[in-house]
Amino acid sequence: MVENATPPFAQLFSGVTVGKIRDVISKSGYPFQAVIAEVFRESSLRDAGQLEIQEEWAYVDRESGETRSVDLFVNTVFRHGYEHPESKIRASLSLVVECKQSELPYIFFLRHSPPTSRSTFPEFGGLNSTDIRVFPEGELGGIRQNEDFSIWMSVSDALALHELPFFNAPAPYAISLAKAVRRGAKLELTGEEAYRGITLPLLKAADHLHSLIQPQPNSVLVFPKIIVNLAVVRAPMVGTFLHAGEQELMALPWVRVGHLEPTLPDQLDRQRARITGNVRYFDVVHESFLPRYLEVLARDATSAAERLHLHSTEIAAGVAMSDFSEGHEGLKPLPENHDLDLEKPCHMHIGRSPNALSISVTKTGGEISDSESSAVVGWIDGYPWLDRPSGDD
Repeated sequence: MVENATPPFAQLFSGVTVGKIRDVISKSGYPFQAVIAEVFRESSLRDAGQLEIQEEWAYVDRESGETRSVDLFVNTVFRHGYEHPESKIRASLSLVVECKQSELPYIFFLRHSPPTSRSTFPEFGGLNSTDIRVFPEGELGGIRQNEDFSIWMSVSDALALHELPFFNAPAPYAISLAKAVRRGAKLELTGEEAYRGITLPLLKAADHLHSLIQPQPNSVLVFPKIIVNLAVVRAPMVGTFLHAGEQELMALPWVRVGHLEPTLPDQLDRQRARITGNVRYFDVVHESFLPRYLEVLARDATSAAERLHLHSTEIAAGVAMSDFSEGHEGLKPLPENHDLDLEKPCHMHIGRSPNALSISVTKTGGEISDSESSAVVGWIDGYPWLDRPSGDD
C-alpha cells in the first residue's frame, strides 16, 4: 500500500496504533459477547425450537426510566402445541444474558441449602398468575363433595419441575456474589461491582420482559415463557464455604445465585403474604461449561414445555383438580359443573421446599484449595447428577 494513497479515514494520530486499538477492543468485552452469541447459535437450543438471538437487547430501567441494554437476549419458541389445534399453550424459553471477562476472580459465598424455604425457580411470564388453584379430586373423578378446600400451587410445583435436574438443585447455591479488585498491591472484594454489573442488569431486564409479555384479555391462546437469567464469565469462579469448621475455597463452573428482594406493602397479597421477601435467581456459568449448561437446559426446558402443553387447559384457566400424587400426572382440568367452587375463598398456599445440594469434598481429593499450592484453586469440573434420571419425560 502506498502511504500517500492512504485515505484520511484510515490514518491514525496521537500515538494511536493498530495494536493499541486491538488491545482496547479486546478489553471492551464486545469480542467475548460475539463468541458467546455464537455458542448459543451452535447449542442444543437450536434443536429445541425456533431460536432467536439479539445482541444489545434494550430494556427500560424500572427505577430510573432510562433505556439500558443487556448483552444478549436468547429466545426459543418450542414446537410443542402447534401440531395440536386444541392446545391452549404456545410455550417458549427466554434467556437474559450478561457477558463478563476479567483476570480477577468472582467470589461466591456458598451454602449447602437454598436461601428460601420455597422454590421460586424458574421465573414464569405471560400468565395471568404464576399460581394455580387446585381442588382435591374425589373417588369418582370429580371434586370431593361437602369439602370447602382448595390450595394455591405455583406452576412450577404443579408441573413437578423439580423432577428435571436443571430446575431442581443442579449447582451449588450462593447467597451473594462479589468481585475481586486491586487496591495497590492488595486484593479487595467489592459486592457493588458485581451487583451493578450482573445482578441489577439481569433482574431489571427480566422485569422489563415480564411487562412486555402480559397476557392479552380474552385471548384464546396463552403464551407462557420460562425465563432464565444468566451471566457467562471468562474469569476464575471461586466459591467459599464453611467445611469442617474452616473457610475453604473451591473453583466451580456453575453457581446459582439467589438475590433477595423486599416485599413492599403495596405489593403484599394479604391472603398469601411473603413478609420474608422474594428470592430471585440467576445462574453464573464459566464460558468453558456453557455448552454443557445449554445442553441440560435445552433438554429439561423441552420437558417442561411438554408438561405445559399436556396441562394446557389447567395452565390457561389457572385452576385444576388433582389427586396430589407425586409428579404432574395427577393434575387434571376442573369439571365445568364446578365453576361455583371458584366463588369460595382460598387462603392456603402450599409450596414445595427446594432441594439442597451438598457436595462432598476432601483435601486429598483435590477439590478444596491447598494453601501450599498458591497458584491453583482446588476445583470440581462437572456435575454428574445432571444426567437425566430414569423414568423421566
